[in-house]
Amino acid sequence: MSEPQPARAPVIAIIDDEQDIITYLRVALEDHGFRVVATTDPASAPALLEQACPDLICLDILMPEHTGLALYAEIMGSPRLASVPVVILSGLNANDELLNQVWNTNNLPAPASFIEKPVDIEHLLRTLRAVLGQQVGVAP
Repeated sequence: MSEPQPARAPVIAIIDDEQDIITYLRVALEDHGFRVVATTDPASAPALLEQACPDLICLDILMPEHTGLALYAEIMGSPRLASVPVVILSGLNANDELLNQVWNTNNLPAPASFIEKPVDIEHLLRTLRAVLGQQVGVAP
């Protein structure tokens, strides 16, 4: 009789222009059984996401040059990535009028969740597990 295969660890992609935030999130997520791919360069993110096929994307909104909003629109327009849930990590408030205007003006679907920085790891873990549970059967 063969032993059951361990469940595949969910892959979380982190896109944030601050390396310290990526390091902080990577350590916390890997300590809780997630695999992490990350970049501080939003321009290289589409290629990373296509290659990594993540189960979930954590995306910063306020980044220089290539904003997280532009990247979010690009993700939502990609046939391969549009079904990947996105959790926005931002210093902006989730109820910020500018953000709501952007979603409505561009006919973008709302993200799976929105977490304000500074990120509380326990809140992030609960959110990721809940979103992934809806997507790939991960227990919350």
